[in-house]
Amino acid sequence: MYERGETFTHAATVRNFSTKAKENPDTITITITSPDGTILVTAASMVSDSITAGDYTYNYDIPANALYGEYKVEVDSTIDSAVTTGLEHFVVFSWDMVHKIRRYSGIEKTSVKDDDVAGIGLEAYHEVMDDVYEYHRGITGICDPDYGVMFNGTNTVIRTKHTPIADHDFDGYVYGTGNISRESDWVDITGYWYDSDYAKHETKVTVTDNVSGRITVTQTDDSAIPSTHQGVYFEYWVEWESFNGKILKDAIAYLASHNLILRMTELHNATAADLPSNQRKIELNLNRFERKYEKLLDMISKPAMEGV
Repeated sequence: MYERGETFTHAATVRNFSTKAKENPDTITITITSPDGTILVTAASMVSDSITAGDYTYNYDIPANALYGEYKVEVDSTIDSAVTTGLEHFVVFSWDMVHKIRRYSGIEKTSVKDDDVAGIGLEAYHEVMDDVYEYHRGITGICDPDYGVMFNGTNTVIRTKHTPIADHDFDGYVYGTGNISRESDWVDITGYWYDSDYAKHETKVTVTDNVSGRITVTQTDDSAIPSTHQGVYFEYWVEWESFNGKILKDAIAYLASHNLILRMTELHNATAADLPSNQRKIELNLNRFERKYEKLLDMISKPAMEGV
């Protein structure tokens, strides 16, 4: 797991299939693909160790605006026209949760690789964010008091009904489609509007202040939404008043630890842990991580309500 601005170093070793001895291939290249499918590095040559045959590395500087998520790494080596492909991955995120997951779960690198722990941590993050934030879809806006009107053909500034707009991808910024050039899956608030013929169009949403919900909303060409519109709607996540970023990180680590332990106990190889005398102990340990996660989640998410 890497943070923005860090350097990802990928090492590869090429061996003869029969003798297992290291050897230099005719060519060896690396391709790196971002979470949204964009190819960032295309068949770039890896650098030879020059001392030891068969050892190669490649350094990729992660940009400051890199997307969070899982990156695919493909290495292709060629010897006598025969191509061998190796696939790996790494994760870019706003903080390195791998160490904390290992500390909570007690699982060492010899049992599970760092990149696998990072992937499990990312899955836990997405699950927690969907639970801790309140999702609003198809919601209209309200007048900003400094402007006093909605979409009259010239005004573009309004506020969201629900606040504060949440940093759903937890990158430290609350962005709309007008704040950053990314696909809608990677921003925190999106919008759409219907014209006089009820045809649906995307909007450009720029977040000015996520706490008060002030946003600038235009058509995708930056022009004001016409007064003849038949509705302007938004999709976004909202933080509950008890939200706490530090507690959120702990909750993610506990859920990831729970999922990691579950996966290890699902291995097909029978061990002493599979014996009936040990199954109760395993169950209690699994529940311990899950109960801790649920307790933390209750502290920062919207309270569950039943009845009227």
